[in-house]
Amino acid sequence: MFEQLFTHLPQQVQQTYEFEEKPFDIPALPQAQCLVIPIIRETVAPILIRNNQADMVTDMWAADKLRVRMIASKTKGVEKRRGSQILRSLGVGGKTAANKIFIRDEDGHRAGDLFDLNTFVFGDSANGSGKAIYPVHAAVLYSDALSVQGLDQPLIDDVFRQGGISEEGVSFDAQSGKTSSNIFTTRAVLPNTLFVQSLVMIGKRMTKAAFNHLLLSIGLAGSYGGATATTGTNLKTHLCGIYWGALERPINAPQEMLRALGKLPPRPQVGEVVQPLEAMFKENYSHAIAATELQKYVAQLVKAFETDEKTLVADYRAAAEQMSGLFTAWFHQTKKGK
Repeated sequence: MFEQLFTHLPQQVQQTYEFEEKPFDIPALPQAQCLVIPIIRETVAPILIRNNQADMVTDMWAADKLRVRMIASKTKGVEKRRGSQILRSLGVGGKTAANKIFIRDEDGHRAGDLFDLNTFVFGDSANGSGKAIYPVHAAVLYSDALSVQGLDQPLIDDVFRQGGISEEGVSFDAQSGKTSSNIFTTRAVLPNTLFVQSLVMIGKRMTKAAFNHLLLSIGLAGSYGGATATTGTNLKTHLCGIYWGALERPINAPQEMLRALGKLPPRPQVGEVVQPLEAMFKENYSHAIAATELQKYVAQLVKAFETDEKTLVADYRAAAEQMSGLFTAWFHQTKKGK
């Protein structure tokens, strides 16, 4: 099934067009194709999902219930950072810190020197000399995640917190000679809360290397931030298969996923959500890879990465060269091909 999937993916991300004096390489123009990976995020420790009120959770009305809403950046940001770490460990990218890319034209810098495979998959932007902006649209689009359970169920717990605690473990600040008054209560989403989310790839943009990088970044993500900083894992990711067809279907939207799931037990298990999601996506798309097969494939990718498997490393190195040429051609070629 994966070989069938890869035959539907483009071999390159460049197409050559005649542009006055010289051929000009730009990213492939969008074509009819949609790939989607439905995902279940399971809380395994209390997680903070704040809205404009610091002590409340972000929520929204969806599928006839008030539900917890986790914005896309809560999960995408972690997986994007893990992707950069993967490239750094292999020496094929991740040359700059997140959100701090600067392309200095007067020093001969080019976009291909700093943009990489992670940029292509997750999107990014950079500042340049003067007022230049270099934007890159993400190949994979993350939806917000909506809780399967509604807020009419006991999903939220008050969490007592105290700020300004010193290294000695007390609230007294020896330097100021005062005791910290930063005592407050926030509300956290409890463990065993399930969220549905979708990762959508429109058009024939994702190459095999880019797709594997996405799956590997998800498989190695580990810890998703629920506060300013975290020290452990508080979200567990369950992939519900891969589905693709000519055009996108409404089922990709989390609210439509929840409507199709219908009535579930008050505290559903992951399997009680994965199985119906698989069934409904198979009804909407002509091609499918089951959740169990996808989980096995991701495990193989993780093992190959941890053992420096030669084929995987070679694919990453080839992709690095391709991405460097792509971004340099896209942002720095002039009309005369210079």
